[in-house]
Amino acid sequence: MHRFRGNIWDYESRHHVMRTLGYPLTMRDRIPDITKARNIELGLGLQLCFLHPSNHKFEHPRFCYERLEYVGQKIQDIVMAERLLMKHLDAPGKWLQEKHRRVLMNKFCGRYLREKHLHKYIIYADKVADAYEHNRRLRNPSTTAVNHALHGLSYTIYGKPDVRRLMFDVFDFEQTQPKLV
Repeated sequence: MHRFRGNIWDYESRHHVMRTLGYPLTMRDRIPDITKARNIELGLGLQLCFLHPSNHKFEHPRFCYERLEYVGQKIQDIVMAERLLMKHLDAPGKWLQEKHRRVLMNKFCGRYLREKHLHKYIIYADKVADAYEHNRRLRNPSTTAVNHALHGLSYTIYGKPDVRRLMFDVFDFEQTQPKLV
């Protein structure tokens, strides 16, 4: 992952993304070097989230990106399930399941990134970027992947409370979603 240090994205985009997401968080570690190392990992991880594998197929440490995406999806599922259970204690299981599915649908996940204007910092291959440019109605699965990767990264660096912060403070996941027709 360290070979991606100091690339163009790092200089041009990272500070915008960090400001929007509210990073780095103030942490009080006993050893200051741990805080420093955490912030370095956060910077590298953010780069990894936003450099899409379609563009960096050969030199991109892609397994990390996919692993972050996987962790993010799982932790998002757990956090949202907890939240829904605590809010609707007496609700029937089928209704909870449907609400959970609707809130975390891929179609909506990418929308939160677009609302924060973070989608323009994702670096795609030209072919992929053209495909999304020509068909604006196409729901962008890459922004969903980035969203999951961000949640995975926040979990591995700061833990579950930060996933909650991202989901409910930064990307407001509990907005009422339109019912699918």
